[in-house]
Amino acid sequence: MDFLIRILICFLAMSFLNANSLDRVAVIVNDGVVLESEIVQKITDLEKASAINGEKLPPQDELRNRIIEELILEELQLQVADQVGIKISDEELNITIKKLAQQNELNLEAFIKFVEEQGDSYEQVRENIKRSMKIQRVQQGRIQNKIQITREELSNFLNTEEAKSQLGPELSVKQILIRNDSENDINAVFELAKEQISNGINPKEVFQNLSEDNNDGDLGYRNITKFPGLFQEPINNLEIGEFTNVIESGAGKHILYLDDKRGPMVTFEKQWEVRHILLIPNRIRDEIESEKIIIEIRERINLGEAFEDLAREFSDDPGSKQEGGRLDWAPEGTYAPEFERVMKESNENELSAPFLSQFGWHILEVTGTRVVDKTNERIEDQAFSYLFNRKFEEELETDLQELRAEAFVEIKES
Repeated sequence: MDFLIRILICFLAMSFLNANSLDRVAVIVNDGVVLESEIVQKITDLEKASAINGEKLPPQDELRNRIIEELILEELQLQVADQVGIKISDEELNITIKKLAQQNELNLEAFIKFVEEQGDSYEQVRENIKRSMKIQRVQQGRIQNKIQITREELSNFLNTEEAKSQLGPELSVKQILIRNDSENDINAVFELAKEQISNGINPKEVFQNLSEDNNDGDLGYRNITKFPGLFQEPINNLEIGEFTNVIESGAGKHILYLDDKRGPMVTFEKQWEVRHILLIPNRIRDEIESEKIIIEIRERINLGEAFEDLAREFSDDPGSKQEGGRLDWAPEGTYAPEFERVMKESNENELSAPFLSQFGWHILEVTGTRVVDKTNERIEDQAFSYLFNRKFEEELETDLQELRAEAFVEIKES
């Protein structure tokens, strides 16, 4: 349902001819009409687009009937827009056109020039985009609240081959295989592998030396669906740097290790754990006095007093005061700009100098940093969008059929 992409694909195919007083009425739709010029122009534009894309169009009679039905549904939705008072302001329209141009890597001037070079009127294109925006608003208003995606539905979809193959990343997996006729003990080899990796030895070298398979312990990058079925669930539960338990197969005993993952859904997020003390200037204690006190608090911490005790005593941040100034783990973009700048520039367990933000005077200490794998969350978001869009299209088709059935429509003979 990406409106701008759909507009980008078809905006050149939406330049309807302005009706004049001699234009024939082709269809009556309730109190509105579809003009013959609209049908002819849309057919012409589709023929032009199909020639560019190398697509084959249906026979003329079938194509004309299809176009008529599309224009009837458009007219019905525009009538609904008028009934409920949907309006598109010039500001909204300008923003949409600017985004459309940017998606095509054009500024507005270049976009207008491109439209006119195709022999189209920029004003008519604006009107057609406005028309599409109205229709989108109608669809959202009538359909969106009808759609619900349950946790069970989402989970079931994520477990399908379709979701795993389309959304899942490629996983780099190493293995140790101890064959059935080997004299090596799998548990002893497992402990040795964990010890070597914890000591910083390259996993590639570890698995190459310990595995008895024919691939030097490297299963390569694969989508989860491309691994043997026996391996899929254990691998799917791993974070990078983790081992499975021992898995037995006909070939012997396996230990698998997730070394890396890649793909468009793969996302890692750096997070900071911080504690701070905030003094907010007020009528009793102005900004100069607040700065003086925060400097004194910092000196007391450096002399050995506990940060958390002084935070509970002095901090004006109600969210962290009782926690000794401690804030939850958070990614970049969570805090005020000045706070984030100091946070990112600070070393762990190092007390910052006093600094001023929009809230007041702070000191902070970064108590930890970590990188969190957010890939599964991103995959869930994408899966939710997929299911939502699929349901939206199904509900929209039903809604349009009902709208069409309730309307008075008279198609004139051509």
